[in-house]
Amino acid sequence: MAMNAWELSRIAHECENRLGLKIRQEFDQEKVAHILKDMGKEFLSPILDPSKNDFTPANSFWLIAEDDGKPVIAGGVRFDDLRDVDVRKYWDRMLFRLFGQRPSPEVLDFPTNVLSERIAYFGDLWAVKGIGLSKIGRANLRLFTGVGHYLTQLEFEPDVTYCFVQDRDVQRGTPAVYGFLELWPFLYSWDKDPYPAGCPEWIACTHKKQFPQLMASLRRFTAG
Repeated sequence: MAMNAWELSRIAHECENRLGLKIRQEFDQEKVAHILKDMGKEFLSPILDPSKNDFTPANSFWLIAEDDGKPVIAGGVRFDDLRDVDVRKYWDRMLFRLFGQRPSPEVLDFPTNVLSERIAYFGDLWAVKGIGLSKIGRANLRLFTGVGHYLTQLEFEPDVTYCFVQDRDVQRGTPAVYGFLELWPFLYSWDKDPYPAGCPEWIACTHKKQFPQLMASLRRFTAG
């Protein structure tokens, strides 16, 4: 039986309760920059950097978890409606504009149906004091990202939500912790890596049809 909107909202609310932090959305990019700086995050992925993109509340927000008013976990969301545009051509233009150099496509072709139509990037997750490194911290990040996936669907109704991941994080099972249910090799390689934190090696994603299964897993997680 499919879950209705009320059931989904209850699961998201229970994730916040179990997390023990107050979660809120922030749409003001200038405020976000100050929040992240105070949290010790020194750089942003180019795809979420407001100095390299034009964002409005219609295509981006940040999720902030606060402990007694102090931000301790954050993550950003960017929405793009590609319609019938091939994501490979879209990213090729965007990456050239961001970095001033064109990436080289990987040998294996990237299936266009993995990321198509309405797509949402959910990434740049950051937690203070190494909250994501311990077992308890990883559980907290699962709860936090569960709320993030719910709000992303609520705000933008994307066909797919995705993030970029490096191989070392895949080996630690990080995509599953963050609520991403599929993995695909990254589209490009670079002669000189332009990414502040290192070039992505994987694309992790969850499709809209998988969203109810993701929320059902969170219901089991919060009930355990």
